[in-house]
Amino acid sequence: MAEKSAIDTELLQQYVDTLGVEGVNSTLATFDGIIQSYAQLLHQAAKSRNEDELRKQAHKVKGACGSVGLTELSKLMEKVEKDEWEWPVAERLLIEWADAVIPHRRQIDAWLAEHH
Repeated sequence: MAEKSAIDTELLQQYVDTLGVEGVNSTLATFDGIIQSYAQLLHQAAKSRNEDELRKQAHKVKGACGSVGLTELSKLMEKVEKDEWEWPVAERLLIEWADAVIPHRRQIDAWLAEHH
């Protein structure tokens, strides 16, 4: 995966232009706070094998990730939300998502530091 494709720098630039770097950082801080609880809800739905709940939570996470420019993470959650899958596939997608959250979030911080 190309490093730049994981985040939507065009969206981030629009946010910086509108909100300023401080506003973007405030938005990201809010995201950081809620994404942990969303991840917990994903985990609980997967643990209990509740497909409807997992798809519902994936929809929320997809939106949250997309709203801050985490494109690849949003796409992973869209697969969980909309694709046909068996539990091992869904669990692999959730692990892939969880492993990528921090590195992708750091890409946003690095992009902000480098460009503003």
